[in-house]
Amino acid sequence: MPDLVPFLEVPDLLVETGGDGLNLCFGCGTCTGLCPWNLVRSFNVRLLIRTAQLGLEPEDTADVWRCATCGYCVANCPREVPIIDVMRSMRAMTGESGSHPQTIRAMLASQGQNGNPWAGEAEARNGWACELEMPESGQADDWMFYACCTQCYDPETRRSAVAQVRVLRAGGVKMWISPLESVCCGCSVRETGSVELTERMGRSNVDRFKKSGARRILTASPHCYNAFIKDYPAWGGEYEVRHYTQVMHELLQSGQLVPKREVKRTVTYHDPCYLGRHNGIYDEPRACIRAVPGVELVEMPRNREESLCCQGGGGQIFMDAPADERFAKLRVQEALDAGAEVLLTACPYCNSMFRDSIKILDAEDRLKVMDIAELVWESLA
Repeated sequence: MPDLVPFLEVPDLLVETGGDGLNLCFGCGTCTGLCPWNLVRSFNVRLLIRTAQLGLEPEDTADVWRCATCGYCVANCPREVPIIDVMRSMRAMTGESGSHPQTIRAMLASQGQNGNPWAGEAEARNGWACELEMPESGQADDWMFYACCTQCYDPETRRSAVAQVRVLRAGGVKMWISPLESVCCGCSVRETGSVELTERMGRSNVDRFKKSGARRILTASPHCYNAFIKDYPAWGGEYEVRHYTQVMHELLQSGQLVPKREVKRTVTYHDPCYLGRHNGIYDEPRACIRAVPGVELVEMPRNREESLCCQGGGGQIFMDAPADERFAKLRVQEALDAGAEVLLTACPYCNSMFRDSIKILDAEDRLKVMDIAELVWESLA
């Protein structure tokens, strides 16, 4: 075994880049035992943290980029170690040496050049809403609707954004579309440890939103929701921010939105990590589903706080994991085993990851992925 030479400055550098919870870890291994990666391959979170504490480089630097930031380890850590922050700091350090995975490098390059991770043309950002005739500004009390980049540039996912707008409008919500010059919320950039680019994009959005008069923001994606409430205040972006399921739930409760058409389907709901574990929103999406006449909601064994990550967060949606190393594949099988005909979610990343895994499992004739808003719209249309 080769001699291991510690880099004594590594722990200090990790602390400086946000991993200041590093030394709280006492090595119990709870994180490793709970990490969903160990359902598909060996992945030792505890070893990564211990290696960093000792000032050593990981034996396999690819492991630094595997964390999907699902938060399951953080939620169950007995010392409340901010493990995601530590992983993000390790990525920041590793990235400085140019060791980003190729797909992450491409994603970051596109963010810097185009303002989105999908190499889409900036001027095409709001093309998903062309049939909706949404205004580009509104009254102070109106909502600015901010669609996820995945919905803006993925033809199969954009229908969820269209359904969200249609349902909310049917309930009387007044809204306008985020400015064409808006860029990605920066969540995926932040999780790669690219602090400078994240802040540059965030400040650009704050400036654009201010010019449009935005005070209230409706988000389609839990990742955008998380970024706007937790990151943007540091850049002067303080808004009332809601995920669309929260507002839709209020409309259903107040009677402003009344689904009438019966939809006879057996459905199951997947809790997105950034909506559930990261922000505690579990009940509102389920209440929206139950409001649709004729729908039977069945739960998968791992739900709510125990939900199995789709593997889309932490930049993983831009990685190309082998078919037998995909969490989404396991999740799709759980939905099938629960007897569901429709796998519902409220996150564009989850939507995309599940569609791919349904194809891998050749289950397209047995299971369909839908956004909750698409189901509700089916009962309204």
